[in-house]
Amino acid sequence: MKLFYPLIIVIIFILSIFDLIVGLINDAVNFLNSAIGSKVASRKTIMIFASLGILFGSFLSSGMMEVARKGVFDPSYFYLSDLIFIFLAVMISDIILLDIFNTLGLPTSTTVSMVFCLLGGAFSIAIIKMSSPLCNEPLHHLSNYIKAEQTLTIGIGIFLSILISFTSGSLIHYFIRLLFSFEYKSKLPCIGVIWSAMSLSSMTYFLIFKGIHRVMEEHLTKIDFLIHPFIMCIHHQFYIVLFLLFCTWLLVSKLLVSLGYNILKFVVLYGTFSLAMAFSGNDLVNFIGIPIASIQSYNIWTSAGCPPADKFNMTSLSGKVAVPSLILIFSGVIMILTLWFSKKTKKISSTELNLSRKHEEHDHYNDTCLSNFVSREIVRFFLFVGKTFFNLFSKRFLVKIEKNFKQKIQKDESIAFDLVRASSNLTISSILISIATVHKLPLSTTFVTFMVSMGTSFSDRAWDRETAVYRVSGVLKVIRGWFVTGLIAFTMSGITATILYFFKEWAIIFFLCLITFVVYRSYKTYQKTSYQKVREKTSILKNGNLTLETTLKNYSDILEIMISSIETIYQSSIEGIINNNLKNLRYNRTKFLELQENLKHIQNSLIRVIETSTKPYYGILYMRIYNTIKELVYSSDILTNQTLCHVINSHKPIKIWQKNNLIILQHLIINYFKIIIHEINYKTYKKNNAIKIKIFQHIESQMNQQGIGIINHKYGKKNTLLMLDILIQSKSITENLEKILLLYLNGLSIDVYKKKYATFIV
Repeated sequence: MKLFYPLIIVIIFILSIFDLIVGLINDAVNFLNSAIGSKVASRKTIMIFASLGILFGSFLSSGMMEVARKGVFDPSYFYLSDLIFIFLAVMISDIILLDIFNTLGLPTSTTVSMVFCLLGGAFSIAIIKMSSPLCNEPLHHLSNYIKAEQTLTIGIGIFLSILISFTSGSLIHYFIRLLFSFEYKSKLPCIGVIWSAMSLSSMTYFLIFKGIHRVMEEHLTKIDFLIHPFIMCIHHQFYIVLFLLFCTWLLVSKLLVSLGYNILKFVVLYGTFSLAMAFSGNDLVNFIGIPIASIQSYNIWTSAGCPPADKFNMTSLSGKVAVPSLILIFSGVIMILTLWFSKKTKKISSTELNLSRKHEEHDHYNDTCLSNFVSREIVRFFLFVGKTFFNLFSKRFLVKIEKNFKQKIQKDESIAFDLVRASSNLTISSILISIATVHKLPLSTTFVTFMVSMGTSFSDRAWDRETAVYRVSGVLKVIRGWFVTGLIAFTMSGITATILYFFKEWAIIFFLCLITFVVYRSYKTYQKTSYQKVREKTSILKNGNLTLETTLKNYSDILEIMISSIETIYQSSIEGIINNNLKNLRYNRTKFLELQENLKHIQNSLIRVIETSTKPYYGILYMRIYNTIKELVYSSDILTNQTLCHVINSHKPIKIWQKNNLIILQHLIINYFKIIIHEINYKTYKKNNAIKIKIFQHIESQMNQQGIGIINHKYGKKNTLLMLDILIQSKSITENLEKILLLYLNGLSIDVYKKKYATFIV
């Protein structure tokens, strides 16, 4: 047993490295998105500024480490063995939880995860100790073990940051945009210089002077005593120092603008540095606070002569303990390496960028997140409040204000927002996080940066009436994920701590194997998902402005993928219902959902494609693409859904003569698919009336047989509805296949298409 606790300490430190990696992957979005979304510089330049911020911020984290040691529970009521199992349970739960969220591409809060993991682990061990025969304490003594009031304060502070951040972001940025407008470049010499000076001076004060002041309080040396009076003077002369900073940055900004440099670019890069620094100073505790607390506990135990660990009280852990600078530097280096080499950060950052964009075709939540009652009522409430508020002002005044919020069509669709909004995001977020860090409050950087970004996009009218409900639904989904994080973290850590407490060595081996399995599976899942998205995505905006040649080239590529997929799905649906094969029908439904995702790429880009068309009939050709393919996909949806529902609900299999008829129909339609694909590839058209008539006749014959069978009580309700769906959708697919072919061939003849485009939409 002498090596048992040192081994656990080593395991905790190894796990902390993985926790640093998965945590940084999740939180990198917080300080990178504004710079990446505005395309302020190359990704390499952005990463350099962020890396420097992380390195400097790691030196300012030691004060926050107290949260991990005594912020949630009272160490004096626990033994060394209790705390070691709590710390190990927190690390195991945190890694598994964050890795799962990262793989799914969902931003979560590492602060919430850490706090609730600590709370869950401490709660479960406290309940075990209180209910043991030796103690048998009443339940109300739980308040001695758990710092309920302080934990509640931390929780309220974390979740209040949602409201504070959104309100601050929307209100402050509204006035900033009112001054700048979207045509901000002409206002840079005057308004731009003033805003830049305000932004840079406020960030500098909170990040540099406040950070240095706290470090001076915690690490006093002989040299520090010489600087300490100067720092204290700065601290007490707040307004004078802030004014001097403002004047300094005002001169610097004016100089840069006079040299022709866009000062907002410097603000965004400096803001990226400061937000990364604030993140590292505030959130580093989430990753290394637990291992540092564990090694400090172990050192206290060994200095006491290594008494029995299950009887050694940890009151000494409540005192003030310095954190070695080497550990902070090492942690910062790991975070920087992860930032540069991890690919998962791009996936997580897409959630915030999609919800912040102005353009609907990039709005992921516009399609995938259905509106719900809460989001609809929120939008209606704000529409009512807005209408009531603006009725207080004259129309002339409102029209004058509205001019500053009109945005021209953006040429570069890869830019999510402009430099004005990016600078607001970074300035507001870094100041809020810095204030919390100075007061040693574990504010969630994810909550702050995400909600500030939502607030500024709201002020910029990115949330118009066409997308507001869907974007609110998307934001509520993310917030719901944050709350679920707390519940899952509490439960998972509590269960893990309980298992570790009773099973010790065997439990440690089990959880290490579990972590290895989860990380491996999530890595494989991420790789598979990334590969499929790259392979299957069919972007129709890849060639910029549309000409006839690019239109037909894109059209041909889309048809090749979509028609082949629909052919496979149709064949699998018929074979699945004939053989009553549930496994194949489930797989077939999955393939259909992938096909549906491809259709959404066309749907999301439809309006933008028409806007970028060089001639109106090119855009109309794309409208026809969307219309006809949508009808085919709709038919496939009914086929895959109805066949799967019939088999999964264990309804009676279809009759033998129905199977034989479906085999014949399947053979005819699959041949028709092959003919259509061949003619599209070779750009030829031979009237296929014979095979089409044969298909229709066969469908009509089966419908007649179905009717006669119902009269003779041969078929039940479920059988009839299934067969009618199959027959009707088979006919619809046949008709739309020919329509697609004719559309494509008409598009090849520019003269024919010019004459027809005005009345071509059906």
